[in-house]
Amino acid sequence: MVSDDTHFRVYRPGEMLIRQGSSDQSLFIILAGTVSITEGTGETIFAVLRAGDIFGEMAFLTDTRRTANVVARDAVIALKLDRVRFEQLSARIREKFKDKIIEKLVARLDTANKELVRINAAVSDRFPEPSKPIGSPPGRPAADATEPAFISGRELIRKIVSDTASLPAMPEVMLKVQQMIKHPGTSPAQLSKIIETDPAMVTGILKVANSAYYGFRGKVSTIQHASSLFGTRRLAELITAMSAGGVLGMAMGGYGLKAGDMWRHSIAVACTAGEIASSVSAEAYDSAYMAGLLHDVGKIILDPFVQERSVLFDHYFAAHPDKPLQDAERDILGFDHAVIAGILCDNWNLPRSISFGIRHHHQPSSAGGHQLSHIVHLADYISVQAGLGAGGKAACHVLDETSSAAVSLGSNFLQTAADKAHHYVESLTGRLLGS
Repeated sequence: MVSDDTHFRVYRPGEMLIRQGSSDQSLFIILAGTVSITEGTGETIFAVLRAGDIFGEMAFLTDTRRTANVVARDAVIALKLDRVRFEQLSARIREKFKDKIIEKLVARLDTANKELVRINAAVSDRFPEPSKPIGSPPGRPAADATEPAFISGRELIRKIVSDTASLPAMPEVMLKVQQMIKHPGTSPAQLSKIIETDPAMVTGILKVANSAYYGFRGKVSTIQHASSLFGTRRLAELITAMSAGGVLGMAMGGYGLKAGDMWRHSIAVACTAGEIASSVSAEAYDSAYMAGLLHDVGKIILDPFVQERSVLFDHYFAAHPDKPLQDAERDILGFDHAVIAGILCDNWNLPRSISFGIRHHHQPSSAGGHQLSHIVHLADYISVQAGLGAGGKAACHVLDETSSAAVSLGSNFLQTAADKAHHYVESLTGRLLGS
């Protein structure tokens, strides 16, 4: 095959190797460079493949249409193998190819199975000992008969999902902005019309525009002026962050969070996720910012359930002081707040990549190489290490080492990102909450 150089292809940065919906059935092997796997308009990156990776095998084997786009991130050299050329190979070589393809498919199936196991664990009863009350942490002796037995696992998730009134709606302003920025032609002037309908938003945007972070101190007096200075993406980002304050800014007694605590942390994670995404791929920025902003939104729904089990959580943290919050949630509730956040994002019809990334941000190694999961995980970790955690119960955070390998960051990135997050949070919350 190496002698048949007509099947080797060189692709320029930004060039499309596979277009979603096309009937092409070639298989590709990357020899050099990297490619992005995207869907639709390409704003969401599902994975990044590198030299040695195979892609396109499903259409190659099953004669189906392409389900995603594949775009060169830099100069790419790939071997493109079509069905006709494949049939011309010797039986021995064809079998070697088939073995390698099967290895890849088995690896992907294994990843999918692990995800199914994780989901099943999230919705099943994880306390098999009937002598103990449901929700008792491991090692805790059974309580007397007067102690309430709390529902957990599948039953609790079913209760949460069935009670649609308890699921908060996406703020109307945020919804409008998300719909508008999907259209490439949206201008800052169009976004400013949304702001003008909300006097509090007008005041907030002007205060932020005149903050030291943006360098326009005392120079911006109208929304039109602010809109022209910020540009479409930055203005949409600010509107989204401010409108999210109504959902994320409330106090949560179960988690020990004061009003504004989670909003500050979420803004920091959104800013840091955007910085990480920009260093990886410019088109990943918007999804990363939104996923970072909403990564902990599941806590809003779980807070009353955590509060009524406060004795169990206090006992758990006393017995396991080095365990993170999500471990306590899984042991006591049967799932963590990331699972509920994913459900809520699906309920809000956000892109699948965002809900998937949020669902896996505490365990990105279980996401099968999903890049956004690693980005949000790293952003969350960096924010906590920089002193921008939400606080409350069990504020410790454990780094998944696979994320460091999946997203390559420069040696100075952590400090630079932390500094930007501090200034960004101050520009928003310092002006709006008086902190």
